[in-house]
Order: sequence, then C-alpha cells, then structure tokens
Amino acid sequence: MKLPKAGWLSIVPNKNTLEFVPLRRYPKKQFPGMVSAIIGRHTKAKIRFNPHGRPSQSHHTPARLRHLSRKNHYQAGPFVAILTSNNKKPFGGNHQNFADLIRTGREMGVTVFVLTPQGIGNHSTVNGYLLDPHSVKPRWKAARLPFPNVVYNRIPNRMIEKTPEVRQTIRQLQQMPGVYLFNPGFFDKWTLYQQLAASPDLHRLLPETVRLHHMEQLERMAAKHPVLYFKPVEGKAGIKMMRLDKKKQHYELSYQTTREKKKYRVRTLKEVWDLYNRLKQKTAYILQQGIPLATFHGHPFDIRILLQKNGTGRWGLSGMGVRVAGERAISTHVPMGGHIEKIDTVLQSVFGSETDRIKERIEQVGIRTARWIENQQNALLGEMSMDLGIEKDGSLWIFEANSKPMKFDEPNIRRRSLRRLIEYSLYLSGFSHTSEGTAT
Repeated sequence: MKLPKAGWLSIVPNKNTLEFVPLRRYPKKQFPGMVSAIIGRHTKAKIRFNPHGRPSQSHHTPARLRHLSRKNHYQAGPFVAILTSNNKKPFGGNHQNFADLIRTGREMGVTVFVLTPQGIGNHSTVNGYLLDPHSVKPRWKAARLPFPNVVYNRIPNRMIEKTPEVRQTIRQLQQMPGVYLFNPGFFDKWTLYQQLAASPDLHRLLPETVRLHHMEQLERMAAKHPVLYFKPVEGKAGIKMMRLDKKKQHYELSYQTTREKKKYRVRTLKEVWDLYNRLKQKTAYILQQGIPLATFHGHPFDIRILLQKNGTGRWGLSGMGVRVAGERAISTHVPMGGHIEKIDTVLQSVFGSETDRIKERIEQVGIRTARWIENQQNALLGEMSMDLGIEKDGSLWIFEANSKPMKFDEPNIRRRSLRRLIEYSLYLSGFSHTSEGTAT
C-alpha cells in the first residue's frame, strides 16, 4: 500500500462524485483522473482528482488519500468525530476546545467535526457540525459527513454520560468494526483506587483510602492520620471536597462548595460524622489520608501531568505543571483559588540539583500508571491527566487520574496536546505517516 497523500476533499452533499485537490508539492502525474474510494468508515464514492484546482474553504475539508491494493481503489480520511451531548443548541461541551482541535486537525490534514448521539443515523453517513473557518469565535455549520473512523469521547459530564441514549451510543460505536472510540467514560475515584492498589509496584504510591460507609472507618483513619480528605467518588475540581484537621482540643472540618469554603469547628468525631452526613447528602465519598505536601512560598503544591498516546500508539508525557494552593484553600484546583506556576521554577526552588531526577521519576510513574489503568479498565484510552503529590523529601504519591482532562493553560502543553490527539487518531485509523506534513 502506498503512503497517504494529503490534500482537500469536497464535501458537497448529495453528490456521488467528489473532488480531491492534492497539495501542490506532489507531482501532478501521480494522480489518475477518476477513482473508486471509501470515504471515512465505509462510505463509497467516486473521486475526481483535480491537481490544478484551488480548494474553496467552505466546500473542502482536509483529508489524506491512500492507494489500496486494488488498481484505482483508494481510501480517503481519516474523519475524526468529537462526541458530545445534544442538550444545548447546537450541542454541549467546551466549544473553544473543540474549535482548537478542529483547527489543529486542519493544519495536519485531518477533518475533525462535532457529533452528537442524535446525529448518528444509517451508519453510512452522520449529521455533524463543521467549524466555520472564517469565524474568529467558534461558529458551526451543520453538515452531512461520512461515518467517522475515530471518535473522541468528550461527553461533558457524568450525568449526561449515564443517560440511556448516550450509553447506547457509546456501546454501538465500540462494537462497530472500523470505528475506534477512545476514552469511553469517566473514571471514578474508588474504582480507580482499587485498580491501582492491585499493581505490584504502584500500590506503594497510594495514600491510604477507604470507601466511606461507617463511623468506625472514620475513627480508625483519624487515629492514624492527623489530616483526612473526604472526596466525592465522582467529584471534579475539588467541588464538595472536605478536609478534616485534628487540633489539640477539637476538629476542624472545611467544606468546599462551588462558590466558597465553609469551615466548621467540632469537638468529637461523632459530631464530625453527623456533620459529614448532613453535608454529603446522597453523594458517595472516599476517605483518604492527607499527605504533607512540599510547599512553595509557604503554600502546598501538587503536580498535574498529561499523558497521551502518540502517532505510534504508545503512552508518553505531553506535559507537567504545578498547581499551588490558594490562601486557606483545601485543594490546589485553580477554580478553587489555586494558581499555576512554572514547574522548573518550583522544583528548583524546593529541590535544587535534584530537579531533573524528580522530573524523570514523575514521567516514569505517569507512564507506568497510564499503562496499568488502561489495562485494568479494559478500554481503549488515548489520554488522561493525573494529580501527583510530592513531599519535601521528594516522595511521590498518586492522588487521582482523569479520563476527561481539563485544558492545560501552559501554551506549550496545550499545543502539544492538540497535536498528539490528531497523531493518535491518524495511528488508529491507519493513515499515520510522519513525513506527510500539513495540509496547507
């Protein structure tokens, strides 16, 4: 099979004959006049080559074309869908994130579009949304498109992901030959802890954690650890997290809402237990040992890392950053008052000449953890973020992992993360080749 050629493919609806305009760098004599082709997963079409044409941005999308084994038979793609919810107009999720990925795909010769469960119809084509290339702010155009080769799950929250419609859609896509859906669902903290605890080496890096059901568990943990964290099993961004600090004559329980942190002073563990039950309502929690984190300018910090698969399907580190806790905050999450610092600045300040060794250790632990989680989840994963704690002696702890990473604000990590998603999609779809360059 010959290597893919990059160019632009017409997307005019209701036409059996499409036009492919190859990049100018290819010799014109390489292309025949008309060929049979498979578009996306398995849509059949005729493609007319126009090596002298100039693609219209409003009617052409980037694509790669590869010659199949049969004479004059080709495959065009890949088409990558961002799966999100249809609970808003025209769809839910972070539109700016979607636009960034679509623009990166365009630069790399890949069509990326937005898809909702309602847009999946007859398995030959789908109704999705393309980004208007002329708009500064994301503006969307409905379009009928080939069934995607790759689906990137960005259903925005757990509640929507648990609806029958979305669960059925994800199952359907996972079972469909020729379609690769990655990151099929959110992680939950307790299942993830159990999976990591089964690892022969990673279990040593886990804070002691229990699924909280009884006051006896709280009593046992409080007797061993001066600081405890109550974390929602399905929580995110530190919302509804609680921290228990044991003082000389009392306990102090801090509770983080979406708007503020509330602090309660109580005398006994029985009062702590009663207060916890009032605050948690019907939410399931884990109880976790508090770790004495290293500090930067007097504030605790942790390490946030992004692991992604690359163009060869292997896990790698896309970036690491530091999140420093805010004044009187109970977590380092930026929405809860934490702030970002440059990792080299912080690690050099705290660990000096040991900085490079610690960064290497962080990368090794992150990649091993990503591989183990994917194996335990028994699902196709392409990315995850992790929160790692570090003590002043350099000891590392695994706090949690997230299958729907929030955007990293560091520009270099952001750029790399978008390109890695496209590279991995090219790998999954079979269109990967590092020499193909960009569709410009």
